[in-house]
Amino acid sequence: MQNGDMPKLISFKNHQDSRGIMGILEDQSLPFKVQRWFWIRQVPEGASRGGHAHKSSRQLIICLQGAIEVDLEGPSIKKQHYTLEPHQNQLLYLPPLYWGYYTFKNNAIALCMASDYFDEADYIRDYRKFEQLKHDH
Repeated sequence: MQNGDMPKLISFKNHQDSRGIMGILEDQSLPFKVQRWFWIRQVPEGASRGGHAHKSSRQLIICLQGAIEVDLEGPSIKKQHYTLEPHQNQLLYLPPLYWGYYTFKNNAIALCMASDYFDEADYIRDYRKFEQLKHDH
């Protein structure tokens, strides 16, 4: 984990005309090179995803539809809450060692971008192990 690396909202540009709105992300506006893209949809109303952290992978999350309530904790914060909605023109940056829960509302769709390819060994799924690792940093 980079020193001082914390979750943050990153704004992006939109182009709007009579045909609709186009959101624009370009490589130079992202904090890492994206290696993996995935999306989450059809999550039952009010259900949560997450319940884990990553050892080294970094992620970006954008809400394409509905709303996503994000609750995080990590080495530099006890609890942090974000609400992601499409009209905000923002995505959430998640550095390593941040435990998150994501509650999906209003038929939410999340688009996620990761700095690394999938590797089960990068996941921290045991909260006690996460607590130990976050205190070591």
